[in-house]
Order: sequence, then structure tokens, then C-alpha cells
Amino acid sequence: MTDRRTYLELIRELVKGDPEAYRQRCEQLDEQGWDELGLVVGAAFFLAARQRQVTFPDAAGVIRFVADARAEMAGTGFDLDPTVAEKLIAATTTGNTNELDEVDPNIIIESEMLLLWKLLRPLSDDEMSPFLVEVDSLAERWAAE
Repeated sequence: MTDRRTYLELIRELVKGDPEAYRQRCEQLDEQGWDELGLVVGAAFFLAARQRQVTFPDAAGVIRFVADARAEMAGTGFDLDPTVAEKLIAATTTGNTNELDEVDPNIIIESEMLLLWKLLRPLSDDEMSPFLVEVDSLAERWAAE
């Protein structure tokens, strides 16, 4: 089993809004390597979006969620491509990833990270820990496929 703790803690620090811890974790990953970041972020995004699926009852709900996320990010230096974000959320609810085939994988990871911030922010620390264990388990299964 691969040790993904650094990636998982990066997600925790992103959601907590701890920029110093996040920056330090990024420096640690610069040394260690970012090889499995996409896998872990993808698993976290998939699970978080699935858990919040009631937030996305239809296309209008997805559009509203993405618009709210973008509004909350205003002035932070981060922005979310609404088309990519909406396609990512749709892919978790429909299972159809075809519309993402032409999107740069780095844009996908960045978009998933920004959406994770919005999706996971309501979780307490007590809720975040079991969520991250579930993410690690799913990432392990995906890596084995």
C-alpha cells in the first residue's frame, strides 16, 4: 500500500484554509514528488461530490454551486473555469467523463482542488479524518485497476 498521507494532509490544509501549512506541504511535495496527487485529488473530489449529490439535483443546481464557489473565491487570486467545473461535477453524477477528454489534466486537478475547498469546508475535523481514510482506500483501489 502506497503512503499517501502527504497528499491527504494537503487536502485537509486546503480545506481548513491554512495557507502556511498548505505552502509547507507543497514544499514537502516538491521534494517528495507529486506523482499521485491527481489520483488522490480525483478520489477526494469523486467522493465529496457524490456525498453532496443532493446539492446538484439538476444542471441548474450545478451551475448555482459553481457560481457560488467562484463568487467565494473572488479576490483570492484563484479562479475556476465554470465550464470545466460543471463538467467535473456532471461526470461524478453521471459517470460519463467523455467531455473531459480534451481538458488539460493539470486544469482538472486544479479545478478539483478548488471545488474540494467548497465541497469539504462544511466538514468538521472529526468528519474530515474518516473522509480522508475513505479517499485513501478509493485511491488504492483505483491504483490497482
